[in-house]
Amino acid sequence: MRMRQLGYLAALAAFSLSTGIAAANCQLRQLGTLPVDMQGLRPLIWTKINGVAARFALDSGSYYSMVWRDAADQYQLSVTSIPGRNNYIVGAGGIQTASVTTIKAFEFLGLTVPNLQFLVIDQTLAYDYAGLIGQNVLRMSDVEYDLANGMVRFFKPVGCEHQALAYWAVSTPYTAVDLQPIDAMQDHLLAAAMINGKRMTVWFDTGAPRSYLSLQAAERAGITPDSAGATFLGLSGGLGPGSNKVWSAPVDTFQLGGEKVQHTHLLISNLDPAHQIGQVGDDMPDMLLGEDFFLSHRIYVAYSQRKLYFTYNGGPLFDLHLPGATPQATAATGEVPYTDTPTDADGFRRQGLAYAAMQQFGLALADLTRACDLAPKDADAHYDRGLIYRVKGQFKPALQDFTTAITLQPDDIDARLARAGLLQSHPDTDPTAAADIKSDLDTVSRLSSPAAPVRMALAQQYSAAGDYPAAMDQLTQWLSHHRVPGDQITGLNERCWLRATSNRDLRQGLDDCNEALNLGTDSAEQFGTLIRASADDPEVLDSRALVYLRLGNLDDAIHDYDSALHTDPSIPTSLYGRGLAELRLGEKAQGQADLTAAKKLDSGVAKRFSDMGLTP
Repeated sequence: MRMRQLGYLAALAAFSLSTGIAAANCQLRQLGTLPVDMQGLRPLIWTKINGVAARFALDSGSYYSMVWRDAADQYQLSVTSIPGRNNYIVGAGGIQTASVTTIKAFEFLGLTVPNLQFLVIDQTLAYDYAGLIGQNVLRMSDVEYDLANGMVRFFKPVGCEHQALAYWAVSTPYTAVDLQPIDAMQDHLLAAAMINGKRMTVWFDTGAPRSYLSLQAAERAGITPDSAGATFLGLSGGLGPGSNKVWSAPVDTFQLGGEKVQHTHLLISNLDPAHQIGQVGDDMPDMLLGEDFFLSHRIYVAYSQRKLYFTYNGGPLFDLHLPGATPQATAATGEVPYTDTPTDADGFRRQGLAYAAMQQFGLALADLTRACDLAPKDADAHYDRGLIYRVKGQFKPALQDFTTAITLQPDDIDARLARAGLLQSHPDTDPTAAADIKSDLDTVSRLSSPAAPVRMALAQQYSAAGDYPAAMDQLTQWLSHHRVPGDQITGLNERCWLRATSNRDLRQGLDDCNEALNLGTDSAEQFGTLIRASADDPEVLDSRALVYLRLGNLDDAIHDYDSALHTDPSIPTSLYGRGLAELRLGEKAQGQADLTAAKKLDSGVAKRFSDMGLTP
């Protein structure tokens, strides 16, 4: 569906016209800057909804800005249905219906924009941000993505029709590529690239954490999941309730403009869920260039010229950092990395977050320590540094930073969840751990609304703490306030798993799993077919198989484990559970083989089953 553009561009064009960087008769006038926090591979910014602070993700791949339904409730926004049949959107995770809301006062780039429309969709697990800023806002002017330095800048070029706009590339080469025309029917950032000598269409998408090559395009380039060196990595989701199989596969060459990468690996997956479910949707590109690509480059999107300029920051272009993935090659451009030196605590914090997103934890820790030194009362800096210490396995400094963040900001939900999770992973390290865990989780529960998406995380952490009644209460609240089929499936599966792992209420657990598996078939039919084929959901099948294993229904357990592993062969709990069931049936060789395979995938899987009272 298409929605009208709002007439606020003139106001932004008049905002804070700084002295531009001039070349010949060209002048770049900077309209404003957006500080960006990289939370993993998600670029987040702060805005305000009707005067109240709200976090949004920047998504250059979304044609329109969106608000999650839970956030619409939280910010008391009026939501209305969209008339007609074109009231759905297509994402990497499938198809979803959409509604619409109008925010009376939306603060962006320091301006309050009146009556800005957003689509409203159900994306309830993203509890730490309210929605997406899409192309209807981002293309109001030229945009520079300098995410390695934690900044996005907006420019209005004057007299620059034939001038290269990579203004920072004073002594280093840059690459320019033509963008496909952007109009009412095509509003994505698309350009041409070459993969193994085959021309491909690539889509620049900050909303995709990682870059993906479609299965169809991969086949044109001579690559399939069965190719030598290809590795199945598991399932990946996106916008929508579904999931896709993902492989890492070797690629001889990737070339975009003058930048060329040889002997690398790319993720390959099905990028067109509309075709998956038998619908004719918008044509999907051959490849998504996601956040991993943006972090390794400084990018200027020149809507004014229909071009995209970029320079290479150094390091791998497609740094997968996934199990089974292969270290990546670097680009052959001769470019020298370019970085800005931060001047204040927030700058060092944002740059540290960018380094963390690129898995450069030593550099991230140095920058975040500098931020803490410059602003010792900044709760965010201590929380962010605590995350790095946790990744590096440094328990005591991580605990100290989370505790400092909580002392500075007692209602910091993220810091309390992080401290509780850290203490749960080191139960014998701190004599007050159990009390602190309960205090943190109870505080988060008290601070959160009944419909808050964080209740799913709370249920998982209460379960890890062994508080079965509290975990069940959180799931009950989740299921009471999240009625769409995808959310119900998530909650029912979690409750089924909780009952199975706790060895309590197993018959009710079986009912939960059966209801989750039946929801897709019985009640989620839209667009002439299913939104989600939940009867084959490997996570739910894995949960139900554990219930059957607990009940002693070994044949049923093996059947469900087989079905789950058919969809996703990399689920260690399914392999280990099947191995236990096989051993109990006397199938010693096959059972031991499954246990060994599971432990190769996850060295801690045997202990988790042992903690549940399930041993060979």
